[in-house]
Amino acid sequence: MTRSAIERYCATHGGDGATAEAEIRSLLENLIATGTHQRVEGGAWRLLAQEGFSILLSADANRVLGYSTAHRDRTYGQVKAGVPSRSRSRSGHRRDKRWVLALQDDLPVRFTTLVLRRFARDVLGTEFTRSTGKKVVEAAYSRSTHVQPDPPSNHAGRRRATDEAGLRWHFAYEPGERPAVIHLSWEPGCGPQAAAQDGGS
Repeated sequence: MTRSAIERYCATHGGDGATAEAEIRSLLENLIATGTHQRVEGGAWRLLAQEGFSILLSADANRVLGYSTAHRDRTYGQVKAGVPSRSRSRSGHRRDKRWVLALQDDLPVRFTTLVLRRFARDVLGTEFTRSTGKKVVEAAYSRSTHVQPDPPSNHAGRRRATDEAGLRWHFAYEPGERPAVIHLSWEPGCGPQAAAQDGGS
């Protein structure tokens, strides 16, 4: 077990080195039996759990080189036991107002309020309000379908795609959840700022 794997576990979940090593060994046993095994660059092995956890093993499978997860507030054991996410109750879509969530009930993808505000302002030239909400969500969804990337192999993590106008769509994935667009940004030289600079020259 490498120090970097133990330190990564402690940085993610807290606790001491002995606890981290025990938890990683338990996860490893589960992944050997039930996980997806991938050979990666350099001959190392990546073991993936459907629940959004992964372990990186050396090429000879004798050392744990790395640990990662999409669940910062829950260990593998807690996820398997059905312990609810604490972070989701404090942040994520719980921050969004009910009417914003209701507009997206039937969509296969979700947008944060901040993303919808930026899309409304930068792309549609309007404000995101109750009266414009439906139009903004429909337009955002329609445009996002042209760039939505394939999800990560373990259905956990992030992907980014850029549309033909230079708008970057940042997608977040978590097992059992709809993909979410959590951020929008513009490629350099694109978007309203670039248009304003061109107009001023």
